[in-house]
Amino acid sequence: MERETQDVIDVEAEQIDCPGSESISRWYSAAQIQSVLGLNKAALQKAITKLTSIYDIELKSLRRGSARATEYSQTALDALELLGSGKLSDLRRFVDEIPATVPIAESSAIVFLDRHNEIAVTSASAADDNLTQINSLKSGLLNSYRELGRTLGRQAAAEVRQGFTDEVRAGLESLQES
Repeated sequence: MERETQDVIDVEAEQIDCPGSESISRWYSAAQIQSVLGLNKAALQKAITKLTSIYDIELKSLRRGSARATEYSQTALDALELLGSGKLSDLRRFVDEIPATVPIAESSAIVFLDRHNEIAVTSASAADDNLTQINSLKSGLLNSYRELGRTLGRQAAAEVRQGFTDEVRAGLESLQES
């Protein structure tokens, strides 16, 4: 087994010390938001779309989850109230105060490869040893089957000779008696 020359690492990165959905203190269900604002589902979706497309508020600042598990942030509630009341200048100021979230692509992670590389090398070595041992066992097993075949062949030949000899002797005795 040849050792790979390229290392591939799969890591999970988690954002820390940056504003984002974790910094939002209160989350509301869609039903709560609809009730407080007096909106139906379609009107709520339309308002959220307006906040993201016209006012450039990031969707993750407004909501999290999907389908029936969607929750809306305090930021969404405040922005929707300002939008609904027509206070567009206040909404613009509010939007300017919302902290921008850092995209996950810009986050970085520290990964220590020494231990993982050591495990990979050890695993490759163990796999090579296992393959060598399997080949040795396979060869020994085939030799054992061959020897068993020879032994059974000799026994079968001896039985055939014995049977032939016994039949010839019985035939000769029968001829002598008659």
